[in-house]
Amino acid sequence: MGTVTMALVACLLAGVPEAGAPPAPGDAPGSFVARTLAMRGETFQYSVYLPPGYRRGRAWPVILVLHGASSRGTDGLLPRAQSLAEAARLHPERYPAVLVLPQCPPDREWSGEVADFALEALERTVVDYGGDRQQVYLAGQSMGARGALLLASRAPERFAAVVAVAGRQPDRSAVSRLKALPLWVWHGDADAVAPVSESRSLVQALKAAGNSSVRYTELSGLGHDIFDTVYLDAAVSTWLFTQRRPK
Repeated sequence: MGTVTMALVACLLAGVPEAGAPPAPGDAPGSFVARTLAMRGETFQYSVYLPPGYRRGRAWPVILVLHGASSRGTDGLLPRAQSLAEAARLHPERYPAVLVLPQCPPDREWSGEVADFALEALERTVVDYGGDRQQVYLAGQSMGARGALLLASRAPERFAAVVAVAGRQPDRSAVSRLKALPLWVWHGDADAVAPVSESRSLVQALKAAGNSSVRYTELSGLGHDIFDTVYLDAAVSTWLFTQRRPK
């Protein structure tokens, strides 16, 4: 979680709709909608954030947001307090988008059937809430950064861009499938959780694979918890929404 989390916890946990409720005309802009998804005998939790001004009948950008290890669980609530969700609530003018916030179960990672769940939650949100398929984005922090790269490598045609913050690099086969996708990688050079060498090597591998649009920002003197710094930077949202998939 980010450093501004505690100031927002009361708001984030208040007024939680019934889990698994289908989208309804009463879904309130500027709030979270609790959803569930049953797959292969397991029920997964996710939330959808509707930005202020949200209304049906127009196409909205959609961001699939993958949290780090500390937000794993089964309550469906912890992912709402991660840094991109916080930034979207603090600066709705910068993030006029629907957010998909899946929760990874305990002791799992963003791979296998958990990755399948995240992609299906994204698809259902695009359909149910009028997502613009030219503006579907993927963002992840820490464990979620590696997960974002893995998901993007599985379905690069679904995403317009990826932001990966303070993560570890995926395997080489995944990197080779990201050569045409705009990415912005961030890392603090004093990170004691995920060494900065992970992102340095990732960027080198992406460039070697032919990705000429990858961006890399290394923050001097900062450690692992750079998530608020990244998502509160107006340049990040500006860059993100500039990227579009071709029709």
